[in-house]
Amino acid sequence: MKKITFDKKKIKRFFKEHGITAIPMLIDIFIFFCMFSLAYYLDSLNIVPSPSGYGATMLLALPCIVTTILLMYFANVYRIVWRYAGTMELLRLIVVGVCSLAFGLLYRGLFTFAGHLYNVPNPLVFNAYMLFFFMAALYRVSLRLIIAARYRFRFKNAVKKPVNKVIVYGAGYTGAALVKRLLENPSDGYEPVAIIDDDKLKEGNLISNIPVEGDRNEIKRVIEKYKANVIAIAITNLSKPELRSIFDYIKQFDVRIMITSAFRDAQSELNSDVISIRNIKIEDLLHRDEHTMDRELVDGFIKNKVIMVTGGAGSIGSELCRQALKYGCKHLVIFDHHENGMFEFNEELKKTHDRKRYSLEMGSVRDKGKLKEVMDFYRPDVVFHAAAYKHVPMMEISADESVKNNVFGTKNVLEQCNASGVKKFILISTDKAINPANVMGATKRVAELCLQSASKTFTTQVAAVRFGNVLGSSGSVIPTFIKQINAGGPVTVTDKEMKRYFMTIPEAVTLVLQAGALAKGGEVFVLDMGEPVYIYDLASDLIRMSGLIPNKDIEIKISGLRPGEKLFEELQYGNENVDKTSHKDIFICKLNEVDDVRLNESLEKLWQASTAGDKDLTETYLFELVPSEYRKEHMNKKAKI
Repeated sequence: MKKITFDKKKIKRFFKEHGITAIPMLIDIFIFFCMFSLAYYLDSLNIVPSPSGYGATMLLALPCIVTTILLMYFANVYRIVWRYAGTMELLRLIVVGVCSLAFGLLYRGLFTFAGHLYNVPNPLVFNAYMLFFFMAALYRVSLRLIIAARYRFRFKNAVKKPVNKVIVYGAGYTGAALVKRLLENPSDGYEPVAIIDDDKLKEGNLISNIPVEGDRNEIKRVIEKYKANVIAIAITNLSKPELRSIFDYIKQFDVRIMITSAFRDAQSELNSDVISIRNIKIEDLLHRDEHTMDRELVDGFIKNKVIMVTGGAGSIGSELCRQALKYGCKHLVIFDHHENGMFEFNEELKKTHDRKRYSLEMGSVRDKGKLKEVMDFYRPDVVFHAAAYKHVPMMEISADESVKNNVFGTKNVLEQCNASGVKKFILISTDKAINPANVMGATKRVAELCLQSASKTFTTQVAAVRFGNVLGSSGSVIPTFIKQINAGGPVTVTDKEMKRYFMTIPEAVTLVLQAGALAKGGEVFVLDMGEPVYIYDLASDLIRMSGLIPNKDIEIKISGLRPGEKLFEELQYGNENVDKTSHKDIFICKLNEVDDVRLNESLEKLWQASTAGDKDLTETYLFELVPSEYRKEHMNKKAKI
């Protein structure tokens, strides 16, 4: 007879693959038989005990335990990490208990056919199941309490390492979940010491033995009492204006301000897997909620269309590409001359999208031949023109290159769109095009003029969209500030009174898509950018978000306006009126008529000067075409220096 052997590795692999922990399962089997024995003993204390013996009771327990363990397995009870369990996990155990009891009573009914000696009474079966599930829940919860107590003890006897003492702002679901998370994970380095809540009725309550000390008026006292150095905002469904208000109030106390990272998930259950804290991001503090999106409008514009994006590897261009794919474009053509950017963007896209859905085309908008080749091959329905030189200081020293790229590159794309039968062309413009104080803004304004002129004769519908600064775009102020903070300062701000409009890249692009859908030809759209933000305040907020104190830990240095900078950017000329559109956050500028003869003459002079590499003459012709009081002021100051 062949000897039966067990491969321990295979058995271990089986348990691991099926998410079973053998020890809890064996404990449940042991408890189950113990509870059936206890239920039999309790039944025997009755005045009239049941005629069935102990053997019959244990025999009935066999199919009951097999069914119960299977139900617990298929309900994933053995997959639950009970250290993090909450009400939903306990509810799952109760549901399994009810189903198991139903099977137990069914088996008990079947046993009655075997004669009265096997007629185990219903109360015995019911008691056995109730005792089992009570004990199963009790030992699981006990393990969780023991772990929590051990972590609490570790906080009190912590290894000699600095611990951040945290005041949790919010005593609701999210605050409670955060407190539990921090208590059970001391290795994160955060110890909750007190809770603040604006609801006066919660004052004096204890959450996981952490006291609710009062409302926001008590923050200073609580900080001093507990020597706290972090306040974590933990409020469910907090709007951006509400968060901004709380942040502005707390920042006077010079402590690190953080926020829960997944507060929406905490409302359904206190599951510490979904709660943690992170630094506040600047986009969290916009003075408004993000714009709404009309999905029907975007679907009609993008879905099943061939979309081409010039400058497709840049900050705005790449987001246009992502959203075009997201909203179901038929095919996406990514056009850019930046090799590294194209490589990195392709590495990102190929992880989430079928490579057949998009094409990469290396090329410059200054190359008419390449534009013709690409557009004639792909026949795009819509072209988004995001390719541009955008860094103000670089364009101040390179007026000739700026004009060749931003003006004549735009003109090349415009003309080729019309020649190749493209239905719509959307130019990404900027608030710097209004009363331009710099070369970059002036080139974008000339690009708008070219677009207005083309709209009179082109079959392609052309439009432009103006907006302000986008958060996190390459080379923008926020990444620059973060680098300066990480380097220990100083953070350089040009002027304390300088302010700018800000918008996140995704919401800016969402509005661009909707503006493009509204375009009929020749419009310049402006977006509702909310309230402008003082750059000095922005720098201060970023320093606080890093857990540091402005002008104490990190200096803010005023460096003075750079060439071509203004204290404030407009979104329209003073003599331009705006009309509403069907979208509440998008407006149309009513532009002055373009003198085509003068425009073409000026463009010819610009072409000659820029291709000859004459930077000064190019700059002179550029501001003759788009005169600006700001530029005159800047040149007068420059001349005096």
